[in-house]
Amino acid sequence: MSVEFLMEVHVSTDRSVTETAADCERYWLQTHVPRKTANEMRIELEQHLSEAASEGKTPTMVVGPDIAAFAEAWAAEQRSRTSGDLPTWQEVKSGAAERRRSAQMAFLLYIVSIAAVTALGYWIGKGDEGMDFEVWRWVWTILAVVMLIGEMFTAGFFLLPFGIGAGAAALLAWFEAGPAAQWITFFVVSIISLFFVRRFVHHQDDHEPTPVGSNRYLHAKAIVLETIDPAASTGMVRMESEKWRATTEGEIIEEGTPVRVIRITGSRLVVTEDDRA
Repeated sequence: MSVEFLMEVHVSTDRSVTETAADCERYWLQTHVPRKTANEMRIELEQHLSEAASEGKTPTMVVGPDIAAFAEAWAAEQRSRTSGDLPTWQEVKSGAAERRRSAQMAFLLYIVSIAAVTALGYWIGKGDEGMDFEVWRWVWTILAVVMLIGEMFTAGFFLLPFGIGAGAAALLAWFEAGPAAQWITFFVVSIISLFFVRRFVHHQDDHEPTPVGSNRYLHAKAIVLETIDPAASTGMVRMESEKWRATTEGEIIEEGTPVRVIRITGSRLVVTEDDRA
């Protein structure tokens, strides 16, 4: 056995052990296992996997085929809190749990910022005697209601930030804070809200339109019912409960083979063998 081959095996084993331990630690942290405990568990797991690797065992042979069940069984004994929804292994692995947590933190920070700006506006504008607050109360209240209703009939979250700003200004008017403080609060809260809702505008822009017509079958899976042979102009597939004439880009695909739709030409589906089946 060559030195290069031994080095390759060693590096490959180390990477697998490290990835397995890192994935487990990420899951433990996301499911409320204390950080110090999760770090200790990772070190212990890495040592155990490394010893097993020196005996020729892979991480899968140690933790079993279901790594999610392995990680959860270990975590269940170590959690300091058990209430609340715990993310699944797939949610942690895909990053969905981290994104959800970041969104919750951003929303909390946004609410705290709005409350702080409104409280500061009240503190600056309080005691402004001799003003007719009645007019300002209804101006801001009506403006907030109009903008929030207008947001329901428009797209892009453009009116929503100003509606929230007007609502904060209306709150100050009802508590008799001066007009200057109301205007400042309106602009500051509106700007903060614009930055916060911008993420939803990006998500809206990034959303792909839903395929319509025959395009809804693109990338769909199917089973070959009749051998597909472009030269002989034969071929039929079944997709869900429907049968379609099918062809390929040249290769012959035998009956019973799982395929995936890559294009639609006229009334025929152009398919290729589904390597992920």
